[in-house]
Formats: sequence, structure tokens, C-alpha cells
Amino acid sequence: MNRQIDFKKLVTLTVSFLVLDIIVQKVLVHQAVNWAFYQFNLDQFTAQFIAKMCELLVVLGLNALITKQRIYLKPSWSISEGAYWLFMVAVVLPFLSADNVWTALATGMMGGFSEEFLARGVLLGLFLVYLLRDGYSRHNLVKGVLYSNLAFALMHFTNLTHMDFSSVLLQSILAFIAGLSYAAIYVQTGSIWAAVAMHFVEDFILTANGATGNLSMYATMAFSYFKILLIVILFIYWKKHEPVLSRRIRGIEGK
Repeated sequence: MNRQIDFKKLVTLTVSFLVLDIIVQKVLVHQAVNWAFYQFNLDQFTAQFIAKMCELLVVLGLNALITKQRIYLKPSWSISEGAYWLFMVAVVLPFLSADNVWTALATGMMGGFSEEFLARGVLLGLFLVYLLRDGYSRHNLVKGVLYSNLAFALMHFTNLTHMDFSSVLLQSILAFIAGLSYAAIYVQTGSIWAAVAMHFVEDFILTANGATGNLSMYATMAFSYFKILLIVILFIYWKKHEPVLSRRIRGIEGK
């Protein structure tokens, strides 16, 4: 394996990363964007976009300084992965006629990049480095997916400063459920871009307005069913087949 990690180190790295990330995001980034909002008369959406891109930079910076978790970018370029990317494009196409297509595209970028690099790139990576340190097992792989998703979902409770409890709870549950499919595709392909793409598509089609007709309806249905099937099929598949991300973390890709 590329890097050994014990439980104490896992907890220290995870807690340090999350605490500093929350502090920097909620204090420094929020204050800076709030200042820019009034100083340059920004609209709400532009300020939100800037904040999300700053969040991505903070995640990458803290990862480089503290957790030093490798985020895997290179696609494996299998036939199934090629089909996956074609499907993502097919889902997006019916929504390009939306009245607010540029806003929807920007919304997809906001969620897809910052949240995936944090939740899957850093958190899932850390848990898998620890849980797979003694060899591959589907049990430990699934535990890593669930634990990292739970940690990310719980981070949403910091929104209690400006949201009511029921809204935050719902937000956390939805983040956990959606994160299962994002984690599954990252684990299977070994490329964070696959997870970013799925998150982007989901946020994009949920935001797009005015894209009516059968194609957009069918695309939404197909995407929803695809995410469910992806989780079920891959969780079963991993029982007998070690996925790409596990092999890359353990340093045995190609074996």
C-alpha cells in the first residue's frame, strides 16, 4: 500500500481537516465573500458561486497541508466507463434548452467540484486508506463509503446557524443518500471526475427551468433509476471484484 495509517492517525487527520475546513469556510470565506457582495454590488448567485469556488480552493489547500490524501483523477477508460460518460451527456442534452441554462450549469459546477473533492476525494480516500490497509474486502470498502458519507452529512449541521433543524436534517439525509451513488462511481472508476460529473448532472437538471417535454422527463427518470441501480449492482459486484480505486489506493493497479 502507498501509505499506512492507523486509527489514531485517521481520527487526527479527519478531525483536523474538518474542523479547519469549517472554521475557514464559515469565518474567513464567508466574511470575504460578504464584504465583496456589498463592495462590488454582487448579486446573490454570483456571491454564492464565488464562495463555492473558494471552498474548493480551501479543500485543496488544507488537503495539501494536513491530510495529504491523494485524489485520484486518471480515468480507467474501460468500455463501461465510456458508456457512463455517454449516458451523462445524454441526460444533460434535453435540458440545454432551459430558460436559465447558464445558471443551471454554474449550479452544477458549484456542487460538483467543491463537495466531491471534499467528501469523496479527501474523506472517502482517508477512510479507505485505513480500512484497506490489511488487504481488500468488500465489507471494509462499504464501511469506508458509509462512514465518509456520514461524516460529510453531519457537516451540514453547521448550517443550523441560519437554517431550522428540520431543514438541516433533511439536507443531511439527502446528502448521505446522494453521496452513495457519487462514492460508488468514484470507487468503481478510480477517477474523481466521474463523481464530479454525476453530482454536476444532478444539480444541473434540478435547477434547469423551462426544459419541458418527454425527453427531459425521461432523462430525469433514467438518471434517478440509474443512481439506484448503480449502488445495488456495484455493491454486489465488489463482493468478487476489487474496484479500481481500491487497487490504486493499495498500489496494485493492473494486477
